[in-house]
Amino acid sequence: MTNRQNEVAKKEQRIRELSARMGLDGLCLSRAINFAWFTAGGNNRVVTGSETGAAALVILGDRKYIVAPKNEIERFMEEQVPDLGFESWTYEWYESREKAIADLVGSRRIGSDIPMGGWPVLGADLNRLRYSLTEEEIARAREIGDVCSRELAATCVNISPGMTEWEIQAELSYRLIKYGVRPAVLLVGTDERAFKHRHPVPTDKRLDKYAVIGLVGEKGGLHLALTRSVYFGRLPDHLRRLYEVALKVEAAFLQASKVGIDSQLIFNQGREAYGATGFPDEWQRHHQGGAIGYAPREYRAGEGAGETIQLNQMLAWNPTVQGTKCEDTVLVKVGGGLEFLTSVPGWWPVAKLELERQEVSRPLILER
Repeated sequence: MTNRQNEVAKKEQRIRELSARMGLDGLCLSRAINFAWFTAGGNNRVVTGSETGAAALVILGDRKYIVAPKNEIERFMEEQVPDLGFESWTYEWYESREKAIADLVGSRRIGSDIPMGGWPVLGADLNRLRYSLTEEEIARAREIGDVCSRELAATCVNISPGMTEWEIQAELSYRLIKYGVRPAVLLVGTDERAFKHRHPVPTDKRLDKYAVIGLVGEKGGLHLALTRSVYFGRLPDHLRRLYEVALKVEAAFLQASKVGIDSQLIFNQGREAYGATGFPDEWQRHHQGGAIGYAPREYRAGEGAGETIQLNQMLAWNPTVQGTKCEDTVLVKVGGGLEFLTSVPGWWPVAKLELERQEVSRPLILER
């Protein structure tokens, strides 16, 4: 079996176990993130950013179907799910997909990831199947992390004062798309905008001395997040101190990130670190990140009930302190260890931090 076939087989088993627990005969997956997850990187979208796409998946017992219009099915079978054991189920583009799926399912009881056909809609139970990455997904995440890390660092070196935030975004977007990585989120805040707005969507503002660039890169459905900052000239002491505070808060999040821990407890550790460093209210000004995977954030810590951290789950914490921000994507491994899936090149300035028995390098603000 190929790596992709192995990955899909593992996910089939998760789907069957969930269906059995819930007394269902199968599941229908229409959301783009679930299509990408179950097909090991397939894409059912035509319109970028749409919640659903031109095809749905139906898993019934030991058989699995891809449901798409007749004018689309050949493309899906040849390019998105080749050699994965899917059977095609088609209908005319002007007919109802819901009816086509109902005809396929018949009297059997299935669950759905969107409201459709009167079938029960599965939310958190289905979402949790995505969180623990397979070995094949981890390998893909490492490759995506390498591209994002390398190209964001290169962008920080190639930009210059006078460029607009749009131009900075274009520089990084071009670098990523060459490798098939889509910038699902790309924030660029320069100078006073970096201090004023926590989500600096690019504008025509021109860079003077300081830029904070936040990226969530996506390929094959997997998302990885990281943020880097660059300063032209000698970094002011007050900005250096603010960034050091952000690093300390991030360290608290990372220290608490372990398999089996409630995400709300991790969030509480980070919130306490804000207070201990003299910024007790700063956490209220921006969300602190959380789980990442087939969505830019699978869930954000601190929003209601916590989720238990799974083995081989990706997390991306993003503490911010008055114009500074720390963010990278880590994989939570057995024994409490963390693997950084995003990083900086050897020439980038770093701070060395101790997380229990693990020494990690955290990027500083690049001075140019």
